[in-house]
Amino acid sequence: MFTILKKEIRSFVKDRRAVMLGILMPIILISVFSLAFGGINSKENRKNPLLICDEDKSATSMKVITGLDSVKSLDLATTTTDSALHLIKSGKYPAALIFHKGFGDSVNQIKHLPWEMKYDASQSVQMGMMQQYLAQSLFGNVGKIMTERMVMRNAQKQFAGMDSLSMMMATIQMKKNLDASSKGMDDLQQNIMKMQSSPIEKETDNQGIVQAVAGTAVMMLMFSLTAMGGRILEEKENGTLKRLLYSPLTSTQILSGKMICAILYATVQLLIMFSFSSLVFGLVLIPKILAVLVVILSTAFACSGFGMFLAAVVKSREQLQSLSTLAILSMSVIGGSMVPSFLMPSWMQSVGHVSINYWSIQAFFDIFWRQIPITDPIYLEKVGVLLVFGAVLSTIAFRLFKKNVTSMA
Repeated sequence: MFTILKKEIRSFVKDRRAVMLGILMPIILISVFSLAFGGINSKENRKNPLLICDEDKSATSMKVITGLDSVKSLDLATTTTDSALHLIKSGKYPAALIFHKGFGDSVNQIKHLPWEMKYDASQSVQMGMMQQYLAQSLFGNVGKIMTERMVMRNAQKQFAGMDSLSMMMATIQMKKNLDASSKGMDDLQQNIMKMQSSPIEKETDNQGIVQAVAGTAVMMLMFSLTAMGGRILEEKENGTLKRLLYSPLTSTQILSGKMICAILYATVQLLIMFSFSSLVFGLVLIPKILAVLVVILSTAFACSGFGMFLAAVVKSREQLQSLSTLAILSMSVIGGSMVPSFLMPSWMQSVGHVSINYWSIQAFFDIFWRQIPITDPIYLEKVGVLLVFGAVLSTIAFRLFKKNVTSMA
């Protein structure tokens, strides 16, 4: 196995042009995407997830929540306040609307409303759009209730002593006058929307830079490792593989040596790319180096298994080139390498879970953006999925290697 590893390293290092392209191409793409994604600001048509925490549980709060649930652009989920804060910090939900105790009484008494919005500071794009939807719906529900209460209160003050029928007619007229007064309605809307809104801040890197570096790095790594897997087919064509099989080395040792070489190459390539991003774009790397290394090794293992799997499935380099291009581009699109996942429709985000790109990118977001510690189950889950990808693909590749490759050598 180590003999094959040494041979693969010597062979790869001799091709200096391939080494330079393997390093420069990802760096160029990272630079381009970093400049492009640094200012992400696009519209989205899919539903925006929003957590609802009803601590008041009054008829008024329930009525307001029912109104929000009818908004097509919102996808509501009810939970407790503590659970909502945890989900936001872990990056699973962008925001939570909390109705504190006394909300219903405050609406009826036209007082300051005890509600607030908690949101993930990394979801600035989504929050900008969500606030527009909330403003329309909340004003339509809460504004109507508070308008009626305000009219009734003013009528009782201005027409004290008037008989009930006359007061009712005067109240109706006041309601019409208020509806006709755009200034009065604007003032009321501003009062309603004075909601305490606070992001759950974290000392994070630029979201666009993280997206560009992680997305580009994983995609380019898959192309590189697939090309290295193709060296097996090249050796089959020029007779090198046949000579190796006649040696004391087993097929398992041959493939293991090649795979270890691929993992080492992937690790070095990713480290160079992240180091470049740290120096040029200010990505904070050193304090998080341990967590980054774990994800890099996990990603390298998964991608090398993917490359070896493709090389074991096809029968020629031409087939490998066509299949790998289709597979890698598809996985990169649904996995978030080309377009940030949160800009995709919900169904595509779900499909993206079958992509190595998705889990690797999200793991890097956990490190650089969400500031999740290395011991957190949320971070470990993504690392575990990458290791499962690598183990499954490698196992299949080892089993197919002798059947589809060595048998044709």
